[in-house]
Amino acid sequence: MSEIKKQQETAVEQMRKVRDQLNCEIESASGPDLLERFHGHRYASQFLQRLASKAASKAEVSGAEHGSR
Repeated sequence: MSEIKKQQETAVEQMRKVRDQLNCEIESASGPDLLERFHGHRYASQFLQRLASKAASKAEVSGAEHGSR
């Protein structure tokens, strides 16, 4: 197998490990924990930052509506 192919496979394995770790963290986190993570993380992309802010705001509104019932 060529060196480039080995490096690509290693990169894919690393990304899968990171994905699996994040999935475990997300599954074990509560709603407020996830919102805190949204608010605390700063994305390099302005577009992603706006999407995260909007998602967090919608989740807070939704949580407040469900909590007041």
